[in-house]
Amino acid sequence: MYSERSGWKLRIRHMLEAIEECRRFIAGMDWDTFRDDPRTLKAVVWNIATIGEAAGKIPTDVQRAFPAVPWADMKGMRNHIVHGYDRIDPEIVWIVVTQELPPLVRELERILESDLG
Repeated sequence: MYSERSGWKLRIRHMLEAIEECRRFIAGMDWDTFRDDPRTLKAVVWNIATIGEAAGKIPTDVQRAFPAVPWADMKGMRNHIVHGYDRIDPEIVWIVVTQELPPLVRELERILESDLG
């Protein structure tokens, strides 16, 4: 049976999968193309929300062991998407997906490779 304590590495994998989907969705796009494509924007926003939801399921001791990961920011972004869905700024989404998510991949992979869990 799945438990949050023993299944948190699955959540890390979900985060990595969501980042990869974002990468695929924006492949070949520049800011203007992204801004004018509501389907891609919504698909990316959904994946960012997924990342934040999964981040909220990671045990506190794991979060403390990897302080380079912006846990609070990811959870905060998810909350903003869910509760402030009518105030999503596409430019912020673009910055997150093009600048902030790529370096996160290596950090999340390091967590999976760790002895924790």
